[in-house]
Amino acid sequence: MEPGVVNLRLLAAIRAASVADRMLVSSTAPNSRAAYSYSTAASCASEALLPQESMAPVGLLRRVGHKAREEASHLIATRKTAHLGEPWHRNWELDSTHSKVTSGRASGCMGRLFNLVREKRFEEMLAYLDQLGRSQDSLIQQELDVYLYARLMTVCTRDLGPECALPIFELMLQQGEVVPNVVHYTIVIRSLMDLAAHEGNGSTIPGHKGLSEQTSHKSWSSKAIELLKEMRVKGIVPNELTYKPIMAWLPSKGRVVEFEELKKLMETDEVPFVGVFKYYEIRLALRVADFDKAKTLFIAAKRENKNIASSLNSWFLMRFALDDQIMELLELLPKILTSLNTSHGIATAFQCLGKHGQLETALQCLSLLKKNGEREQLLGHYLIALILGYTKGKKLDDAENALREVEKKCNVKAEASVFNILIDFCCRQGEVSRGLDFIDEMQKRGLELSTFSFNPFIREFGRWSMVDEAFEMKAAMGRLGVQPSVMTYSPLINACVKLGNMEKAYALLAEMKEVGVEANSHCYNPLIMGFSTKNFDKAMAVVKEMELAGVPADVDTYRVLIFACSLSRNQDKAIQLYEQMTERGIKPNQSIYTVMATTFAKCGNLDRSIEMVKGIERCGEAVGTEAKSAILAGLSLAGRLDEAIGLYAEIKKEGVLPTAYAVSSLMAAMGKAGHLEQMFAIFEECRSNDQWPSMTHRQRAEHLNIRCITAVFNCIRHNNLARAVEFLQKVKEEGIADEAVLFDKLFLHISNGGRDENEMCWLDIEDGFAVVGAMRELGLQPSRMALEALLDGCAAMNDSEQAQRVVREMEREGLSLNIFSMIRLFRALVAGEDEEGALALLDKMQVCDLQDSDIQVIIRETLQPHYTAAAESAEAAESPETLPRVRRRVEELMSED
Repeated sequence: MEPGVVNLRLLAAIRAASVADRMLVSSTAPNSRAAYSYSTAASCASEALLPQESMAPVGLLRRVGHKAREEASHLIATRKTAHLGEPWHRNWELDSTHSKVTSGRASGCMGRLFNLVREKRFEEMLAYLDQLGRSQDSLIQQELDVYLYARLMTVCTRDLGPECALPIFELMLQQGEVVPNVVHYTIVIRSLMDLAAHEGNGSTIPGHKGLSEQTSHKSWSSKAIELLKEMRVKGIVPNELTYKPIMAWLPSKGRVVEFEELKKLMETDEVPFVGVFKYYEIRLALRVADFDKAKTLFIAAKRENKNIASSLNSWFLMRFALDDQIMELLELLPKILTSLNTSHGIATAFQCLGKHGQLETALQCLSLLKKNGEREQLLGHYLIALILGYTKGKKLDDAENALREVEKKCNVKAEASVFNILIDFCCRQGEVSRGLDFIDEMQKRGLELSTFSFNPFIREFGRWSMVDEAFEMKAAMGRLGVQPSVMTYSPLINACVKLGNMEKAYALLAEMKEVGVEANSHCYNPLIMGFSTKNFDKAMAVVKEMELAGVPADVDTYRVLIFACSLSRNQDKAIQLYEQMTERGIKPNQSIYTVMATTFAKCGNLDRSIEMVKGIERCGEAVGTEAKSAILAGLSLAGRLDEAIGLYAEIKKEGVLPTAYAVSSLMAAMGKAGHLEQMFAIFEECRSNDQWPSMTHRQRAEHLNIRCITAVFNCIRHNNLARAVEFLQKVKEEGIADEAVLFDKLFLHISNGGRDENEMCWLDIEDGFAVVGAMRELGLQPSRMALEALLDGCAAMNDSEQAQRVVREMEREGLSLNIFSMIRLFRALVAGEDEEGALALLDKMQVCDLQDSDIQVIIRETLQPHYTAAAESAEAAESPETLPRVRRRVEELMSED
């Protein structure tokens, strides 16, 4: 049998199988003759779809019986499981293209075959097939073969899904009897791009064996582009329909390079880049946020064709709104508003208008929409978006004014959601009383109160540890019949934990169970944090309770537990928890890496911490700045400066800075080692106000003060007062910080004995006097607080001689000794065991001051160690070290009326 005849039989079989499929799906019972034809045709089709060594024999159409019916069922099942895209409909453009390369006689033969199948005249179809097989017209045979494969690919993609086009195309190439033309390539490219739309969703070709291994590992879109280039190499010129499916898909993925490449190929192939292709180009520019290019292309396209792709209006509107292109939005919105059919796009535009305070434009647009019959529900939705925009712009007064104006001028009534947004905004801005006014207004309007109305108050009260007020709001919810939610309880639990009231926090968890509110990890994790710092076993018991309640431990649960291990310096337990987390399939995040690094660093195991970070990065995962900052702080405190500087440089290369604490630690270590210029270089790199955006202004100012003080400490510590004065002069001139505050903090540090949180001694009293000298050089007068802080420092350092020097400095500044100054001096004299000085000072104190109960308590507490030592024996009571005369004089003075 000639190949053309066999192929025609296959085509007829596919058509018959399609009819059978539809009949079985619709539960239509065919007669016995039709069933015979359907089953044999389906059998032929099922084998034809799988590549064989040779084409199906003619006798296959005559087979009947159980096997044929099984194969028919298999084909139908395959169709149902393999189908990925929407059903393909007949493409009249492809048919038109095909008619240009096919003779009228061949087209007539195919049309007759299709009509016979459609009319279920299968005996006549088979007879006509035999007649064509006996034909000697080679032109008809050749054209029928070409037409057959095109129609076979079309029918299969329509009835079985687009995944069938490429296997049939490869089968055609393997047979070698048919030379593919532009139609075949266009069909298969279109099929591949249909599959590309499902790429990433696990789309495969179930049961297909004809696709080569190389192709199966390529994306559908890449294969389509490859075929387009292949046909050009073969001299087959692509047309508009060939390019269209690829060019339509590329913009959604932002594939600029491929788009520009194909655009040039279109120009070479003389395929006009007009109409829908310009629409695709604009979409691509929007997708990659190239607004200038998109706008230029859009204006040019509109000039050529005012009706070009009206959906572009929505695209531009959404993009301008989402990217705060307010001027472009104001220009476009009034022109296209009534023609838009996307409420989401309009709502996004209103939110942008609110954010930028464009009330007049918003009122005009709402009036226009109302005039055009927009539904009240949608108008309310747009009002919500507008008010939400105002809250994002942090304009509470403007937000309320916008609400009043919209209700007054547009007659659009606000829903409860609008007031809930305003209440939330009021609470975030600290305007609690104003938020309560909105609650009252909601009640007057008859709007339904919900947890969204009350939870913002509870959240903010909890955040500021105003627990009583938070519980009062919860009680108000109950009085008004509003059922609390999990978002009601979680901030209450947090607040109780912050205040250390673990009993009350835990009781809230029990209450949730009683009222039927299911707790989540945000309720359990604060409890775990609160218990873990003092009672780790209790924390683990809460974890167990949490899991028994059906709430699985999450990454934050383990972060809290590992953080507790860092506080107790228990790295073994931290490692055990980390391994348990990974065994449970919980993927560690950067916060976990940070607490692990902190734990290792605090346990003095910096090398383990460094190796952990390197191992994670070798796996291609980022550990985050905070984890590296924890290591940097550890290296700095350990004096491993070369490694610390290297890590600091590495973090900077990533375009960020280490945490403020890590920077301060590095500066302190560099200064301690005498590398003052490097210390100041780090200070300059980190002094900008835009560093650490997650910190509040107050937090940034506080850390800047710490770094300034650290710089001055180290200059004085290395006897470089001139450099300290130079730096402080710069601080004063450039307004880096308040120099008076810096000096006060310096003196307060000395008052603690010159030690920091790591028990490192930085300054002594001599350094304090150097600071006094620096103040005078800068034209600043040492304050009473500063000099009295030096007296406290003398007491901390048991130096009574320097205390007398401080008194002289106070006299120099015209600062007389008041009772508080005398108490500080008395402490220093007692600490230095200067009995004569202490006696003289007691005689200078006013009797009325000495009779004050608080003053008496302070003096006795100062002498308490000496009272304790004197009580040991009679000899000790008279020993000069116990200051016997001072003790007796104190008792005398305090017993006087």
